[in-house]
Amino acid sequence: GRVCIEQRNKFLIGDQIEIMKPDGSNVTTTVLGIENEDGEAMESAPHPKQKLWIDLGVELDRFDILRRKEME
Repeated sequence: GRVCIEQRNKFLIGDQIEIMKPDGSNVTTTVLGIENEDGEAMESAPHPKQKLWIDLGVELDRFDILRRKEME
């Protein structure tokens, strides 16, 4: 469930993330952890283009797209 990403927009531990699959299905999960490239734990990801390790608790596939789920 831990993957390396380059983030675009700010998100926090506890945010709901929607995983958009190439087959058109969507999966919702929660951000369980965030670490920078040096392995230091972070509460949020505030800087665009920052490379991060995130723990979503689920496996991701190549070409999945992640987006922060907007509160309804």
